[in-house]
Amino acid sequence: MMSIREMKYFLTLAEEGNITTAAKILHIAQPPLSRQMKQLEDNLGAKLFERGHRKIQLTEAGHLLRKKAEQLLELMDTTVKEIREIEAGTHGTLSIGTASSSVATILPRVARIFRNQYPSLKFELREGESSQIIELLNSGLIEIGLVRFSFDDAIYESIKLSNEPLVAALNKNNPNSLGEPPDSIQLSELAGKPLMIHRKFEAMITDHCLQAGFEPYFLCKSDDVMPILAWADADVGIAVVPRAAIDLIPNTNLVFKTIINPSIETTAAVIWMRNRYLSTAARHFLNLFTTIHKTSIDNTQMEYSD
Repeated sequence: MMSIREMKYFLTLAEEGNITTAAKILHIAQPPLSRQMKQLEDNLGAKLFERGHRKIQLTEAGHLLRKKAEQLLELMDTTVKEIREIEAGTHGTLSIGTASSSVATILPRVARIFRNQYPSLKFELREGESSQIIELLNSGLIEIGLVRFSFDDAIYESIKLSNEPLVAALNKNNPNSLGEPPDSIQLSELAGKPLMIHRKFEAMITDHCLQAGFEPYFLCKSDDVMPILAWADADVGIAVVPRAAIDLIPNTNLVFKTIINPSIETTAAVIWMRNRYLSTAARHFLNLFTTIHKTSIDNTQMEYSD
């Protein structure tokens, strides 16, 4: 059995590669630390270190133990944090993952109100593709994720967000940036144009274009909307992105036009793991998110009814 103290001693020595330096950091004498590590090797029945004159190197078994010990200590820290959050209810850190183009408007609104209600809570924000957000959720490194593709309802609970149209981002000097109405563009007008898209929208955009009677010309496919927006700003081509991406690059030469006849819409959702502990902060955040999102939907419906 390996104790938490032994894990910390081992990781410090693995990090420093020098037993004298490690002993100073741990505030213990060098001989007891050496005995502890020798006893650890004996208990595990494996050699963990290659001991040189100046530098201690990890063996293959040592590298494996280092990886597992780091994971165990991180899990222990997370457990202690969760217990303290249960007791306090108003302190802690909320870990959120978001796809780069997801919910660019509603998330900052919720964060601002949440911050006012719980000033002692902090945020840890991770950004990536939807698949990366799923991996972070599965590993427990985040509690809440904002994603843009389908997911398994048996594994994740969710708040489904309103459908969001795709827009064409064009340089203001591009001939297609003109026309009436000024805020929209017919899908058929994109036929033969150099389109730049996020790879995950390729199948959906292709299907819509084929139904409109043409095969799209994809000049560029990317794993991130930021580069294709920058290229559109430089008038390399026309970027097709979710409407939430409009504010990702401020002060540009871009004109954004909603694609119509037919419109192309994408979906997004806030998700979290089923049957896994949620911190108090995460539960408060989801409750607030639900309230604000419902209010936004109600206001939109009232505008349309007017």
